Order: sequence, then structure tokens, then C-alpha cells
Amino acid sequence: MKYINIITSGIFLLVIFGLTISGLLKKPEEISESERRKLAQSPAISTRAIFDGNFAEDYRDFLQDQAVLREDFRAIKSFVERGILFKKENNEVYVVNDNLYDKFYGINQRYIERAATLIDDIISVINSESTYLSIIPSKSQMLDRNKYLLSDQTTIADYLKQNVDAKYVNLMDLATEGNENLFYVTDHHWTTEGAIRAYEILISAMGYEPITNYTLELATDSYVGSNYGKAAVKSIEKDSIYFAHNDYLDAMTVRRYETLEDYQDYNSIYFRDRIESLDPYDAFIGGLGPITVIENNKLQTDKELIVFKDSYSHSLAPFLAQHFNKVILFDLRYVRKELIFENFDLSGKTMLFIYNTTILNTDPQILN
Repeated sequence: MKYINIITSGIFLLVIFGLTISGLLKKPEEISESERRKLAQSPAISTRAIFDGNFAEDYRDFLQDQAVLREDFRAIKSFVERGILFKKENNEVYVVNDNLYDKFYGINQRYIERAATLIDDIISVINSESTYLSIIPSKSQMLDRNKYLLSDQTTIADYLKQNVDAKYVNLMDLATEGNENLFYVTDHHWTTEGAIRAYEILISAMGYEPITNYTLELATDSYVGSNYGKAAVKSIEKDSIYFAHNDYLDAMTVRRYETLEDYQDYNSIYFRDRIESLDPYDAFIGGLGPITVIENNKLQTDKELIVFKDSYSHSLAPFLAQHFNKVILFDLRYVRKELIFENFDLSGKTMLFIYNTTILNTDPQILN
């Protein structure tokens, strides 16, 4: 027994010191592809940083991010919690039938009421030709709420439908069992197929005939979304991102504003260089930004569509633009609505408010 204890202690110390030495010798990694974020680097040493505690805090983050076999230990932790402790989630993500679902639990009624008020305030200022409202479900809405701790997202959609002066277009049914392919496995966004399905519903409600002829181009088959890093389940297959093409989509141009005076024009709705970035979903119209304008150079019309949105519209908007001369997207997290009213003529145009339930429920800045 004595020898067994000595051997056990020796192995334990060997593992601890081995990992420590390996960590010191290992070249620090810059990014975590699975978590889609930059990893902490060795902090600079300064007297001020040492005495105010910042160095110790930064060095702790560095050690955590650069730990040897970090991804393997994260996967082991996930396996233990789900396979041994029988937890149905890991880091607020459910793993169900080799698919990842963000845990949507708890309705923030104050945020929902505030969103309805702010949308109505914008509508009251703009003399729109037609105003539409649509709520995008989180894909966890399709899970059985008797088996998983989840809130019914239709309560959010129903409240906004009843309290916003706009024509409501129902997209909640996209998140029903059997529609798993409309959302990425590893991410919360909808796939190109999901965006097309949403477009068909929206454009039909606006009185147009949906366009259905597309060819699809595989942009990448190794996309890992935000839920992949949280779940830390290596067996989950990576996603594919597809670009849709036809004469309308291929002729569109994009103008992205950083400020009202600083903008840049692009000759494609697809930003191919973003496929290799931390978030390949940014390949759709360039990702997040305060103001983005999509121009349809194939259509002879003066009709414009104004969209107040979150990131789900990045893959959706080009399909809508097949029926308008311009689609102008505003993200009110990055630009104040007063600046929009002062610098853009929105009168007489079609207007769409379209937001995901998660954003409405968690981000109080979404409509500032």
C-alpha cells in the first residue's frame, strides 16, 4: 500500500510539473477558433500594474487561456457534466441529437415593453408607406419545454404584435420541429436556407412574388458558431456556409458606413475575406455596422426598404433587395435614431422592424 501511494503521488506530481513546464515552453496561441475570440497574451510588467493588481489579474487570464491541452480539458468537463452528472446543458447550451441550442430561459418583460415603446416612437416620427414587424425565434423554441428548461418565446412576439402599430408577419413557426436545417448547428443564426424561407414569408406579406431561382456556392464547410465554443463538444460536426447567386444578387453593391461622413463602397454582397475571420458569418454584407445600404442595380424602380435590425438580417437583406432599388439597414446599437432622422429621408418608404427574441430579451441597447 505504501508503494502504491508513493507511485500515485509521483504520477500526480509528474503530471502537474509536466503540464506546468509544457505551459512555460509552449508558444502562446493568439486565438481560439472554437470560441471565436482572441486569447489573453503575456501581460507587460510595470510597477503600476503590479501595485494596482492589474498585472496579477491579467496574468491569471493569460495562464487560463494558454493552459496546455485547454481544449481537451474543456471537452472532458463538458462530457463529465452531461454524460456523468446528467446535466442537459453546458455553458447555457443544450446538446440535443448532435445539434446545439442556446438556452432561452426567462422573459425580461421590462425590456420587451421598452422595445415596443421605442419601435412605436420611431413609427410615429416616420410617414412610412407601409410598416411591418417581425420577430425571429431562437432555434431552442423548437425543443420540448417539458423536457428542457426553456421559456416560450411566442410571449415576446405576441406582446410586440399587440403593442406595435405595424403589420405583423409571423416568422415564429420557422423554429418548429423538423426545421433544424433552417439554423446552423453550431450557431444561433439561420442558414442561407433559413434566410430564404424567411424572405419568402416576408416578401409575400409585402405583396411581392418571391424569387426562387438560385444557385448555391459552398463558401466554407468548417464554420463553427458561437454555441460551438460554449458547448465544447468535439463530436459536433462543423457547419457549411453557402452563398446564393442569381442575376439580381450578383449585381448588387454595398455601402457600409462607419460614420455619416466615413463610408466605403463594395461591389458584392459577399465579403469573401471574412470567411477566414473569427466570425465567418460576417461574410454576409460585411457583418455588424451602424448603417449598411444594399443597392439593386438590375431593377428599375424607385422603391426603397428601410430595415431596423440585428445581425439576422445580414443574410436576409439581399434577398429582400431583389424587389427594391435600395435596402437601408440601421443597427441602433451603433447609431442614434436622431442622426438617422436628420440625415436620411425615410418618408414614403416601406419599413421593416425585425429582431431576434434573444436580442430583444437581453440587450437594452438594441433600440437606442
